[in-house]
Amino acid sequence: MKTVRVNFFKVILLVVAFVVVACEVDELKTESVVTKGTEVNGERAEQTLDYQKEEGFSCLTVEQEPLNPSDFENSIHLGEKIKIPQSIEIMKSAWDVVARNGLFSEGNNPIKVNRLYVRFLPTENHQVMELARYDENLDLFDFPLHYEFEPTKARNDCYRDRELPLNTPSPLYTVVDADYAFPSFMPYEIIENLYMPDEDASIEKELANLLEEVAENIALDIDPLQGVFSKNDRGWGDKITSKEKWRPEGRIRMIDYSEGEPTDGQAVPVKGVQVLARSGLKWSWGITDEYGEFRVKKEFKNKVNYSLRWSNHEWYIIKGSSVTRAWHFGPKREGIWDEVIDGTIQSFYGILHRAAYDSFYAENYGVTRPMRNKPGNDRIWIRAFNRASKGKRKGAAGYFYDGVPHTIGIYAKDSEDWRIGEDYDRDHNNLFKTVVHEFGHASHRNLFYIDKNLKWNKIELIVAESWAEGVGVEMLKNPYPKLHRSFVNRKTCWDSNYTYVVKDLLYPNGIESGLNPSNPSYQLNFPLYHLKEIEDGMGHTWEEWQDNLTQGLNKFPASLVRGTFDYWETACD
Repeated sequence: MKTVRVNFFKVILLVVAFVVVACEVDELKTESVVTKGTEVNGERAEQTLDYQKEEGFSCLTVEQEPLNPSDFENSIHLGEKIKIPQSIEIMKSAWDVVARNGLFSEGNNPIKVNRLYVRFLPTENHQVMELARYDENLDLFDFPLHYEFEPTKARNDCYRDRELPLNTPSPLYTVVDADYAFPSFMPYEIIENLYMPDEDASIEKELANLLEEVAENIALDIDPLQGVFSKNDRGWGDKITSKEKWRPEGRIRMIDYSEGEPTDGQAVPVKGVQVLARSGLKWSWGITDEYGEFRVKKEFKNKVNYSLRWSNHEWYIIKGSSVTRAWHFGPKREGIWDEVIDGTIQSFYGILHRAAYDSFYAENYGVTRPMRNKPGNDRIWIRAFNRASKGKRKGAAGYFYDGVPHTIGIYAKDSEDWRIGEDYDRDHNNLFKTVVHEFGHASHRNLFYIDKNLKWNKIELIVAESWAEGVGVEMLKNPYPKLHRSFVNRKTCWDSNYTYVVKDLLYPNGIESGLNPSNPSYQLNFPLYHLKEIEDGMGHTWEEWQDNLTQGLNKFPASLVRGTFDYWETACD
């Protein structure tokens, strides 16, 4: 048993309100699901929940949604194939120009293969994850880097070779060292042998810059020395002052459509998202800060292709049941990229990302975070379904998959309607709530890994779903206070497993709890517990959770806690 102290107490007062929950479904019966154990943190993790013993619904699952052709919608189209400035052939030509014109007097020919442009060819989805585990430093792209894109629109969010069979993953492109040890489980092709002068520590920076400039000119089919040296009657003369290299930077925001909330209709920053600046096979990343601003690490001479990958060190946003990551392809330009996402599928991804960011990094009142990405653990996959759920999960808004990797699935559509509108321009706060509910399951699951006294296969669904509801509601407090208030004042729920016992322990007198110091009963309005204390009292069953929270209390406060549990045990039958 665990001892949890009560701060203050009061008889629970509840206000009637309509209910909308994160794992809302039309008809979803739970059933017995068993999967093999999974290696997590060096331990064998049991993943069995005997749903047959319980009634009601749950968004906990060990079954993935089947792949659907719609998971590859909105693919970009490839345009013209480009010449690769870093190819050995072009780099040799660049050195010939430099040497022939006596532009660099010191050193011998440095051109040699020091990088490889490669394409991995997975045949099964699990190989993609195995490759990420094999080399966590690999920068993998599921589109070819030696092609321009045809003009893109906001809805374009991936590349998919339309000739590939549905169940075959897309090839993965990257650049590796010349002596890279390729994994034995993955077929691959070497597309081009490369020499990247900026990666060659044996040559001076001045020569590296010169070779890069000349090679880029050759690849563009213009005079190799254009913009490098001035031209006079006798030929090329002194080195000119060409345009300086620059570091791509900008800002990423999105319009928040959440009626009645402080941010409704405003451009809010998208924090912690990866922004790519790329010119051919040279690329550099930046991460947006709390203002949505970014600056990549490398400098570039010419225009770059800006792109946003809906990923972070802790999670990927994946298109449906594929293994293809979601992208937002930006402009090709010099200068800043100041992007405001407004009412497209990118808004869908933006909400998922913002909710994930808050679950990992924002104020969470001391409760356990979701499992971190580190050796032995994988990033969380957030499957973004731009469609309704089907089959056993028909009508579901989301689910938490207790497999490898831990996966959160979110549906943009219910059985009949789009959850945030066909143009993705309404109810962003409700979708946010759905996502943080599922991350509540992810953090709960991590707690059961950390606390050796807790066994996931013994947890009752009413405990699992009630805790996730509690976390989901409380995580609304800062970004969406109006929706938070509406949940705090509810006295019923849509299903017997999805109770609001946690919020009643936090707010025993509804939303006015502790907010009016002039009230004679002010101190009695304080919460019975803080969220972390409720987590510390966690148990496998409803009764065990209740007993842990009442242990050591005097008769009166203990009766208040038991009364709260008793009420929610039957309030939603």
